[in-house]
Amino acid sequence: MNGNELLDRIRPVEHRLDNGLTLLVREDHSAPVVAIVTHVRAGYFDEPDPLVGISHVLEHMYFKGTHRRGVGEIARATKAAGGYLNAGTIYDHTSYYTVLPAAAVEMGLDIQADALIHSRIDAGELDKELRVIIEEVRRKLDNPSAMATEKLYEAMFDAHPIRRWRMGTEEGLKRLRRDDVVDYYRTMYRGGTTTLVVAGDVDPGRVIERVESLYAAVPPGEPDRPRREPEPHRRGARFRELAGDIAHTYAELGWRTPGVLHDDTPVLDAMAVVLGQGRASRLYRGVREAGLASRVDAYNYTPTEIGVFGVGVECEPGRTGDALAAGLAEVARLARDVGDEELERVRTLLQARLLRRLESVEGQANLLAEWQAVGGWDRVAEYIDGVRAVSPERVSDVAARYLRPEATTALVYRPESADAVGWTDERLARVARGDGAGVAGGAGAEGAAGASADADAGADADAGVAAPAPAPVTLGAARREDGVVDHALGDGRLIVKPRSRAPLGSMAVFRRGGVLAETAATAGITGLMMRSSVKGTATRSAHAIALAAERLGGSIGASAGPDLLSWSLTVPAEHFAEGFDLLADVALHASFPEAEVVRERDVLLADLDRLRDDMYRYPLRLLLHAAFGAHPYGRSPNAVAAAVAGLEASDLRRWHAEALAEPWVFVVGDVEPERVADTVAGRFGTTTRSLGDATPAPEWPDGPRREEDHRDRAQTALAVGFPGPSRDDPDRVPLEVLSAAISGLGNRLFEELRSRRSLAYTVSAYPIVRRHAGAFVGYIATANARAEEARAALLEELGRLRETPPSEEELERARRYAIGAWQIRTQTNGAQLAELAGALMLGEGLEEIRSYEARVRGVTRERVLDAARRWLDGSRLVEGVVRGGAVD
Repeated sequence: MNGNELLDRIRPVEHRLDNGLTLLVREDHSAPVVAIVTHVRAGYFDEPDPLVGISHVLEHMYFKGTHRRGVGEIARATKAAGGYLNAGTIYDHTSYYTVLPAAAVEMGLDIQADALIHSRIDAGELDKELRVIIEEVRRKLDNPSAMATEKLYEAMFDAHPIRRWRMGTEEGLKRLRRDDVVDYYRTMYRGGTTTLVVAGDVDPGRVIERVESLYAAVPPGEPDRPRREPEPHRRGARFRELAGDIAHTYAELGWRTPGVLHDDTPVLDAMAVVLGQGRASRLYRGVREAGLASRVDAYNYTPTEIGVFGVGVECEPGRTGDALAAGLAEVARLARDVGDEELERVRTLLQARLLRRLESVEGQANLLAEWQAVGGWDRVAEYIDGVRAVSPERVSDVAARYLRPEATTALVYRPESADAVGWTDERLARVARGDGAGVAGGAGAEGAAGASADADAGADADAGVAAPAPAPVTLGAARREDGVVDHALGDGRLIVKPRSRAPLGSMAVFRRGGVLAETAATAGITGLMMRSSVKGTATRSAHAIALAAERLGGSIGASAGPDLLSWSLTVPAEHFAEGFDLLADVALHASFPEAEVVRERDVLLADLDRLRDDMYRYPLRLLLHAAFGAHPYGRSPNAVAAAVAGLEASDLRRWHAEALAEPWVFVVGDVEPERVADTVAGRFGTTTRSLGDATPAPEWPDGPRREEDHRDRAQTALAVGFPGPSRDDPDRVPLEVLSAAISGLGNRLFEELRSRRSLAYTVSAYPIVRRHAGAFVGYIATANARAEEARAALLEELGRLRETPPSEEELERARRYAIGAWQIRTQTNGAQLAELAGALMLGEGLEEIRSYEARVRGVTRERVLDAARRWLDGSRLVEGVVRGGAVD
């Protein structure tokens, strides 16, 4: 797809208001959904030093009421219409977005215009919201990856605002006053800084008419932006190191690059894909597959006039020097030997990503808004054609000019218990030049960089015995229901749903069980099997699999969920047959080479260790272990790690052979069912062995339980849980509606615990539903000094539900939201595929999907109260807590 073809696909109706506001309307009638994006060119770069973070503060106040709508009413009205809204602030802009059923577009425009023009910015509300934002800042301090990236930018730049902590500091935020926020609002939120995009099932003429009426009051003109000090010329490499209470090392490399409209930017973006995006990338092969890191990637980030080319690494502390050296060696190679085949992979991947973005109206609206804000929506065509024109010679030239050794910055964030890497600026420069100095041991930079090639060369030699291909089978006669074509497929099924929304084909091979069949001795084997399955077949090496998928525009996903395991792939529909051939090869004929299994086992163990750094997932994992104990739904990371450490390739081959039973194949997208059937036929056959899932349902504890860990963190994170329904329990839908009634912007948990009491930035409550069990969970992360107050407040709000259900108004809003969110979510092929798999393999079949709206509409206050009294039993409370503060 060239630039002109893309423009034809996304072309909007463009309209300019007298005040300078630009409106783009993109008509798309493929789903009854609309997205409204308000993109304001006011971000962190526009803030004077004394007011750092004020753009983000104003973003929060946008939802805090107008003269027509009180606190929380904006979110509640949006939810009542079946939609959702949110916002985000970054260096060059603040974006507000809402996605709604198309019938609510005029109401959505009215709400968004009211908030844009008439935000009250009440002093009392501002004071409370600043305390919430301070909790958000603390939350970010507890995120090792975010900390490393921001500290990298601070080290890279000397004058430009990109070097500042983007949300501001606690001390600076406490100094902000209402007059500061109001002045910034009136200065920056003007017609000339605002792009409004409406995309979806709409009439452009009607939208233009309503926008002219609603948005005419936006103040006209462009603001005088603060003068920026010129960034001094860079001299010399820079190495920085810091330590904290984290499990693994997070290392970042960075180089300064130009902004989004520069002629070199498409080349730098292509270089990032070559270097570190996808399993066929150089960093993945030369660093991750060499055993030096559990994660490595590359990016070129270009907000407005400045950019950063970055490389991120997560690794064990003792491997940091080797990982950095190997990464720098791969960066240096970019200037020497990028080939046409690598660049063709880049072009295909970027095109496929663009098509996936266009699957949803929200993706379309954001794409148009982003490009309009930097010079015009149609300039995306120049960018696409720039990527298509990237040549090896251009890569060599651009790499040599920007990714110079003396322009390198490295930031290492390591565990406090680990030895310092101890590099100097000079040593970093020497390693970047490739003179062999500075490597912490092991293979060395050049040796590590070539390790992946050696692994590929030996992959087939130690592939072991591949799972035998089943005998060909004749598909059963096609049955058609609700637009879905269903064939018998041996012991399983082939399910095809044609959709022409986007020229993509999503496909997956599913299997029930896996994790549920694991014992204490085999805990984690399904996850390790799935990771390792993409690392070689009888005829393809790991690199051959990755390269084949990425040349088609996709990447094979291998997932081991609590109730289902699956291999999946999405590619442009024209490549469906080749994509399915590759997917079937991996799903059926994975060979589990010894070296690859050892590597994936090490990465899995590192991931389990790194789980302790995640202040959301870790307390939830503690809760599930306290609730379900040794059952597969609740096994502790330590128990899984102990079992995984003893697993061998032969164990995975046996497990995989049994996992082939009863395969279900799902295909959703721009495909013809008959051709799909022809492609699938012959690749699957009758099988007799099965992992099964005979593990009994877990028993929730009869009394309270708590699991707790203590970390040196800025916040305490608490997950509280009650028993919950299994997937086939009739209380599942009432509890989903209850969650929608109390969680999210404008609802009681948000308004009471966040808006009124400023206890937290993040607070939520929701059901976790599994095939054989469930839980109803509340989560809050708060200041360490207020942890007990936050816990008591959360439990009080949840306990009230056993006595007083949400009001009819709250429930009606929740019902509409649940239905609207479902309509919005199912715009993409992948979401529809997952929905079909869940309904057909774990649920009640297509009737479950067909009746979803009716079931939600049928939820009454009495049903919610009955479900709350049945499940939210305070005497059986289970908690997972990660307590912050200094560790003795």
